[in-house]
Amino acid sequence: MGAIAAAEATLNLTIQYIKERQAFGKQVAEFQNTKYKIAELATEVEMGRVFADRCVELHDNKQLDGATASMAKYSLTELQCKVADACVQLHGGYGYIWEYQVARAWADARVQRIYAGTNEIMKELISRKYLK
Repeated sequence: MGAIAAAEATLNLTIQYIKERQAFGKQVAEFQNTKYKIAELATEVEMGRVFADRCVELHDNKQLDGATASMAKYSLTELQCKVADACVQLHGGYGYIWEYQVARAWADARVQRIYAGTNEIMKELISRKYLK
């Protein structure tokens, strides 16, 4: 849940930034590449939120199995990293400056794929369900 929340927050932060930031006489949000990247990220984050919410529903009903929980940890932490990386890029050089929240979000995202079981371990657990 932390990974999808962080992805959503980083995306929203970046959307606000690109609406305010000017380059070549117009908002960064007006460039076609920026629009397409935001569309891609927003779509993937929305799909991630739906999956996360479904996992919560399954957990509440005592139906969440280990493989599905591993899928959530694996896929949502990968998504968090992807979003953070793209958002750093959309911030340009400022995205790498520690004073900008997006730089910290990028650093924080990386460890998500390691603790609570690495994503490689999650893949191992997922594969056991399908390769019995």
